[in-house]
Amino acid sequence: MIGQLSARCKPANALPVAVAAVIGQPGILLIRRRNPPFVGHWGLPGGKIQTGEHLDQAVRREVLEETGVRARFECLCGVVTEFLYEGPRLAMHYLLLVCRLSPLTGQLRSSSEGTVRWFPLSRVRDVANEVIPSDRLMLERLVFCRPRNRYFRCVVRKTKDEYRVVSFR
Repeated sequence: MIGQLSARCKPANALPVAVAAVIGQPGILLIRRRNPPFVGHWGLPGGKIQTGEHLDQAVRREVLEETGVRARFECLCGVVTEFLYEGPRLAMHYLLLVCRLSPLTGQLRSSSEGTVRWFPLSRVRDVANEVIPSDRLMLERLVFCRPRNRYFRCVVRKTKDEYRVVSFR
C-alpha cells in the first residue's frame, strides 16, 4: 500500500503508516516489496491508516491484506518519522507507527504488495542486506529490545537503486 500511495500522491503532511512486526513460532513475517519505494527488498508489512481507523485495526487489516495472516495486536513499540530523499528531493515523509503482533491463523498468501515469508529470528541477520535499511533498524532498536527512547527520526537517501539510512536517531 505504501508504494501505491507514494506513486499517486505526494502528501503535504506526513503519511501515517501502521507497520507490523509479526513475531511468532515460525519467526518474523516479512514481505518482498513489488512496488516502490524499496522494490525487491524484504520489509515489514504495513500501510496507510485509513480515516476513522484505530491503530490496532489498521495494522491487523494491513497484515491480513498483505499476507493472509490474522494477527493479535500486542503493543506499540515506537514511532519513526522517516524522510525519504530521492537525490536532493524529499520524495516522501512518513510517520511510522511500529507495532508488534502475534500470528493467530492464516495461510501465507502473497498479494499485489509482494511475496511473503516467515524468517526464523536466528536467520534474520543472514538476509540483513536484503531488508529495507530503515526496517532493519526499527527491528533492532524498537522491536527486539526495550529502548528508553521510543521515537526516532530517520533519513533515507536513494541513489540509483540503492537505499541508505544516513540518520537514525
